[in-house]
Amino acid sequence: MHVILVTGMPGVGKTTIMRSVSLELKKRGMQFDGFYTEEVRAANGERTGFDIVTFDGKQAPLARVSESLPNYPARYRVGKYSVCVSEFESLALPALNASTANLLLLDEIGKMELKSKAFETRLAQLTARLTRGDNLFLLATIPLKAVLPIVEQLKAIPKTMLFHVTFSNRNKMVMEILEATIRMTSAGQ
Repeated sequence: MHVILVTGMPGVGKTTIMRSVSLELKKRGMQFDGFYTEEVRAANGERTGFDIVTFDGKQAPLARVSESLPNYPARYRVGKYSVCVSEFESLALPALNASTANLLLLDEIGKMELKSKAFETRLAQLTARLTRGDNLFLLATIPLKAVLPIVEQLKAIPKTMLFHVTFSNRNKMVMEILEATIRMTSAGQ
């Protein structure tokens, strides 16, 4: 097994699970690369966008409410958000190098992230390596309902594990996903 995918409805806790798993992996001395996304909220609590945050602490805009970025091309829009492609790529692409570690944690592989063709191309290269069984491992969150070709390719890799997070099971998922990740990387070493 080289791929673990985590899915669930928006707001169910996938990012929280990924962050918790990353902290536990760090405690165990495991090295990994990647990023997670976090919501950006205005003082009134309204969500105004998303940021990308690398696991080594770098942060940049991923998307903002489109009306705050009126000059962004429509092709970079997802719902009410405009994706900040160049800012996203400045952090996401280096985080996908897999040069310092053979484990990648990605939260998430979704419509916003895939507005970056460079990101999609890099994911396709990684998917080819994962399919061959190279010494590379992936733990990623994916949308529950969107059908995205690169995600479908990842799902099709033999022995891919898929965890479906719900409000009723999310608390126990951290340990299950952590244990699966440790088994995956130790079996592949």
